Amino acid sequence: MSNVYNDNIVVLRIKDWQTADKYVVGFTKNHGKVSFIAYGAKYPKSVNGRLIQAFSHLQVELYEGSSVDKLKACESLGQPFKLDIQQIAYVALAAEVTELLTEYKAPHEEIFELFLKMLQLIEEKNPRLVVLAYLCQLLNLIGIGPIVAACVSCGQKLESDGRFSNEHGGFVCQECSNQGEIIRVTTAELWQNLNQLDFENPQPFSVKGGDLMELEKILHRYLLYHTDKELKTLDFLAQLTKQS
Repeated sequence: MSNVYNDNIVVLRIKDWQTADKYVVGFTKNHGKVSFIAYGAKYPKSVNGRLIQAFSHLQVELYEGSSVDKLKACESLGQPFKLDIQQIAYVALAAEVTELLTEYKAPHEEIFELFLKMLQLIEEKNPRLVVLAYLCQLLNLIGIGPIVAACVSCGQKLESDGRFSNEHGGFVCQECSNQGEIIRVTTAELWQNLNQLDFENPQPFSVKGGDLMELEKILHRYLLYHTDKELKTLDFLAQLTKQS
């Protein structure tokens, strides 16, 4: 008989499965990333189906399977987040990266808590900055966060423009290398601010558009370097930007 376990979960991704079922990927508080089948969830009268929505926060009871788990029951742990299309797109980016960078059934409560805090803050603040801060801090929690406060080669404190090296994992001063993508000192400082952002009590700081775009470009390439996969949600975000 299959083991049954209970946990809190935030839903990262849902797709249709067979005729009336849903395949769900989520991140739990105590079990890390999990996937499960919610049988009959596509039926209009299914209570589970109504609760299992993208980015919902739930208490779930799951049968443990050899390759994928099965949903026994679930209940909501709060009101659904009221997100507009832009906010949804940015949260989808955060969810995609979280799924890509985490291992199945590898517990990491800090990632679970950070994702929830990001969802709560994104209703109030600029979703672009909130998700960018989430991605920066997620990299740190996983252990691949780049060094952006000093040169990774000589340790010299960041004081002028330099280079960003995917291979070396961060900022390289001009004295140490002329290889890699140029990163402005102000962009690196923005990265440090996002690394230190308190999602429960965010302090204001100034952001220049050029630094923001440069950081996003470097970060996305850094993610590609570590995952070897293009982020699908970036295309959707690009389309939204053209329409706005």
